[in-house]
Order: sequence, then structure tokens, then C-alpha cells
Amino acid sequence: MRKYVTMLKVPDGYVVSYLPQGKSYHNAVWGFDLKYEQKGNWVILKQEFDNDDLTLNSDEFEAWNKVLQNLFPLYKETLSLTKN
Repeated sequence: MRKYVTMLKVPDGYVVSYLPQGKSYHNAVWGFDLKYEQKGNWVILKQEFDNDDLTLNSDEFEAWNKVLQNLFPLYKETLSLTKN
């Protein structure tokens, strides 16, 4: 499992006006958990990926691609800040 944490400090005078929803998706090949949260003036993105295999067999390609179909749109989400 790989875990990544990204933190963004909200500048003084700004508030978070849109925080993307997180999502989880898992199948027999691999999966992910993405979660956004706000704590005080910090926005935190936690990403966890589980994949215990070093190789991928051709019969697993479809399952791998299904995870990517669920993951890639989340990377296009935008966090919005509004000036107070």
C-alpha cells in the first residue's frame, strides 16, 4: 500500500468555497481511496493505493483500466477558494 498526503494552507482572507468529494474504488487487481478534508486553515488530500503485485497478467488489464476510469476524473477536480 502506498499513502500520499498533500496539504494546502488556505491563505489569510480566503475560505474554501468548494471541496471535492472523495472516492474509493477497489477490485481484485488494485484500488484507491481519495479523501479531502479541511482542518482549520488547511486542506488535506489523503491518497491510498493498494497493489500487492509486481506484474499484471493480460486477463487483469480490464480490471486495471476500470480503476483508472474511476481515478482519472478525480484528478480533474478543482478546489475553489473565495476571498472573504
